[in-house]
Amino acid sequence: MKLSFRQMEIIRAVALHGAVTAAAADLGVSQPAVSMALRESTAAVGFPLFVRAQGRLQPTPELRVFLDEVDRVFKGLERIDRLVSGIRDASVGSVVIAATPTLADNLLPFAVAAVRRARPRIQITVQTMDNLSAVEAVTQGGVDFGLVLTPIAETDARLVPLCAAELVCVVPLGHPLAGRVAVTPQDIAPYPLISFSRSLPLGRLVEKSFLDAGLERRIALEVNQSSTALALVRAGAGVALIDPYLLVDGRQHGVVRIRLEPRSIVKAQALVPVAGTLSRSALLILAAIRRHGGSMHGVSSLTMRDLPDV
Repeated sequence: MKLSFRQMEIIRAVALHGAVTAAAADLGVSQPAVSMALRESTAAVGFPLFVRAQGRLQPTPELRVFLDEVDRVFKGLERIDRLVSGIRDASVGSVVIAATPTLADNLLPFAVAAVRRARPRIQITVQTMDNLSAVEAVTQGGVDFGLVLTPIAETDARLVPLCAAELVCVVPLGHPLAGRVAVTPQDIAPYPLISFSRSLPLGRLVEKSFLDAGLERRIALEVNQSSTALALVRAGAGVALIDPYLLVDGRQHGVVRIRLEPRSIVKAQALVPVAGTLSRSALLILAAIRRHGGSMHGVSSLTMRDLPDV
């Protein structure tokens, strides 16, 4: 016959308190119930569990052999209870995020720092990759969610808007366009254009701006990151229309920032798996990204209508 969980719980309580009455009070049961459980447990194991010494019930040498193991079981259960409470309160957990470089460098850090300050036991992993790789990582279940820029090709994952900003024109200091408040594709066309392949979201967005203006986009220097485009503009190699999230800190970055007209909106979006639900830790990070995005220069936050409140 095996000891039941309840019998082990009573044996442990009696060993801790050294008395049936105190063990019964601790467990919230009657004294006769504890006494009966001890008799049944003794019969089940086939040897005495306690002896009375100095007015207390003390474990027999036989009981001491496995009492430490029983104690470890209950301490393990207590740890599980604490973990469950921590997960429920989003104070512990782990989150893996796939993010495009610009969002990983400029939108994510302050949000992650804020969440970590409030809940330092949450482990966060950030994997930097391009839009297409982020989509693949989410759909294959390799990460909890992705952070991508629009436009984005069709995907099985859900897109949740977080914040929005306008595509921005950057020119070198002292450039003929540097004194302008706003520019159009027609204004930009005479100058060497640093831009992206149409296979990339920003490339498609820039090309659309030119096509809508009735112009063909002619790329002088092709890049795949806004940070590279910005560095080339700073060096005087040309002008560029870039991802606005690279400039959200409000600093000049050694270039002149000019508003593009007509406006072209670039959304930062969370890419969420369709199957399953996000953990509370992941939801807290997304909410922090949205809040931080709304406080940044030239960025407006968007309501996460299809995610639960956190």
